[in-house]
Amino acid sequence: MISTVPLAYDLDGSGPLLVAVHGLTEDRHFWDRVPLAEHFRTVRVDLRGHGASPHAAPYDPLTMAGDVRAVLDSLGVEETPLIVGHSYGGIVATAYAARFPVRGVVNVDQTLPATPLPGHVAETVRGPGHREFLTSVFAQMYGELDPAVAEDLSRRRKVDHDVLLGVWAPLIDRGPEELAAFVADLTPARPTPYLSLHGLPVEDDYATWLSDRIPGAVVETAPVTTHYPHLADPAWFVRRLRSFDGGPDGTGPDQSIRGDT
Repeated sequence: MISTVPLAYDLDGSGPLLVAVHGLTEDRHFWDRVPLAEHFRTVRVDLRGHGASPHAAPYDPLTMAGDVRAVLDSLGVEETPLIVGHSYGGIVATAYAARFPVRGVVNVDQTLPATPLPGHVAETVRGPGHREFLTSVFAQMYGELDPAVAEDLSRRRKVDHDVLLGVWAPLIDRGPEELAAFVADLTPARPTPYLSLHGLPVEDDYATWLSDRIPGAVVETAPVTTHYPHLADPAWFVRRLRSFDGGPDGTGPDQSIRGDT
């Protein structure tokens, strides 16, 4: 049985239930620019090791997904959520759908295939240069994001070495076959409406790779080139969530409808 920790969270808005999951080194307030609560009853969480939530290993996606479920249980929520995750939060959202019922998953700019980190990168991540390395990685991912927004993200980002090592442990400690099995364990076995929304380029064969594992999954390119498409154009992002979640007749997720671009 997975042991959970009590996450910091907030609950706002009305409408269909949505759970928002942030990325590595971030917290629930990195969603502040996105008006989710105007259209959804929105639960935003701080993952373990982030924001105001406890630091408690392990930091794997399935454990973190269990923490999120515990928040909904504590609220007495019976409605099945749309779960939206950015970056590492997209992996946690996927893991949540592998274990618990969802209306759908929106994975924001996080591909699922995993390969081991090269030896020199793993050593950097383990060592004192991890903070500078991660700062450089994120700097390359801002793309066309408004520089003022990127600066704000950089200023508020917190890099905790133990959390970084815990999250990236599979990439450091496992070989290709073990990683493939790890990813397979995070993938929903039941049919799941799944939108993989990317601001940065993905491999040409990624859509095929993903739909082979999650039948019907849609891979879509956002209108702005950045790891943060939800922050580059928050109004567009919320429209896309609503069209995905509502479907043509407002009764459930529909992956064939595209938001305005």
